[in-house]
Amino acid sequence: MFKKAFRRSLFWLLVLALLIFAIKQFPDRALEAASAYRSGDVALAAKFWEKLSRLGDPEAQYNLGVLYATGQGVVANAKKAHQWFLAAAETGNPAAQYEVGKTYIEGAGVQRNPKVAFLWFEESASQGYTPAQVELGLRYLNGDGVAADAEKAAFWLNRAAGAEREPQVLIGGLPGVAGAIPCNQS
Repeated sequence: MFKKAFRRSLFWLLVLALLIFAIKQFPDRALEAASAYRSGDVALAAKFWEKLSRLGDPEAQYNLGVLYATGQGVVANAKKAHQWFLAAAETGNPAAQYEVGKTYIEGAGVQRNPKVAFLWFEESASQGYTPAQVELGLRYLNGDGVAADAEKAAFWLNRAAGAEREPQVLIGGLPGVAGAIPCNQS
């Protein structure tokens, strides 16, 4: 009985060792994609990111969206860019959420919809993504996709600027003139 248990343990140990060996033989596709992109082989990076995207990797989905949006390494396709950005955005990726918002603002690959764009910008901004915070501030300032609100505009623009910088956000005026709102009053 001891021999049987020993053989079974030895068998599973051997299987584990072979599995570890096999895994080490296949390089990390994400690292290969990044390396290919940095070396200028964007088409190869796109192939790696395509495979990873289909497996549900949000970073690869975002990167593939960027390639389709810009036409790097692939034929530019706004609809595919939006689809990949959306897939990554739904996992909580703030950069992808911002890009989805941009596609709805521009009508790139989807029907233009400032209200839906605003919701994606808000989701991204709430995670601290600076471009989305700026976008929200501007949307509140101009009333695009949301009712105009100078206080909320100042809040988001100040947040994007960073508390340590203490700049003034100008809402209809110059510093020292009615309408200038210091950061620390958001």
